[in-house]
Amino acid sequence: MKLRELFTCYQVLVYPERDGECRTLRVRRILPLLFVLLFFGLAVSFGSMTASALWQHDQRAELHELEKQRMRQRLVIIAKARMLMGLQNDFDRIDDFCNKLLVMADMADMAEPGQDWDNFTGSGGPVVNSMTLSPYDTRKLLRNMQGAVTALNRDVLDGEVLQQIILGKVRKNKHVLDSTPSVWPVKGRVTSGFGMRNHPFDRKYKFHRGIDIVPAGGRGTPIHAPANGVVIFTGWDGGFGLSLIIQHHGNISTRYAHLKSVDVKVGDAVRRDDVIARVGNSGRSTGPHLHYEVMVAGKPQNPQKYILN
Repeated sequence: MKLRELFTCYQVLVYPERDGECRTLRVRRILPLLFVLLFFGLAVSFGSMTASALWQHDQRAELHELEKQRMRQRLVIIAKARMLMGLQNDFDRIDDFCNKLLVMADMADMAEPGQDWDNFTGSGGPVVNSMTLSPYDTRKLLRNMQGAVTALNRDVLDGEVLQQIILGKVRKNKHVLDSTPSVWPVKGRVTSGFGMRNHPFDRKYKFHRGIDIVPAGGRGTPIHAPANGVVIFTGWDGGFGLSLIIQHHGNISTRYAHLKSVDVKVGDAVRRDDVIARVGNSGRSTGPHLHYEVMVAGKPQNPQKYILN
């Protein structure tokens, strides 16, 4: 068929069912072909759109499932990171206990920051904490976890070596441990810690030489010796009220203030856990409590650094 034949016309005669004028319609031959092509094009387009819609639906469902899986994995990673953080906290407590043992075993020079032991342990590795537990940066979190595991493994190995060193020292210096204050003289709530504080009477920022402990039993609660020693002072001591001082191994001494009564006298040898006095509120005191000090060569130290139990 030649191209120009497509543009020739058909004549269609239309007669009315009843009386009326006959009409003639002219239809070009190309119109049926265009109609077929249009119908085919619409059918192909509809099929393509349907297939595309189904494909997009499947893709969205797959992406949704992948997102759910990714969130589950992220939650698992964060949970593992929190477990790792808990292990780090546990190790920190063990490390703190070891440092206290160093003090007890007369190895305080190894427990001080900046000494050879710090170089031996290689401290200062990456850690996982609440600041690095970002749920929006999983890659960074995984890097932090990997670094923390490496550092923790190294610290655990070093800690095992330290424990063996301490064990050997303890075996040789058991008398030193027995004579070093290492337990609570009385159990209770610490209401004022060691260091600077607002003085309850002077209303000024002053240095607190010890810790204040309020026992559940209140006034009259027995106070126990935290280590073996010799009583070197009992009596009234100004604002401390009725007080007691015990000399322990070497140059370590302990003070007990604001007492109700004293159960020992100067010159008495006491052993750890012996009852030495009773909690009171003598001197400048806002209520019944024990003011407890640890002194090394007359200089106050934080008593909680020595307490193991």
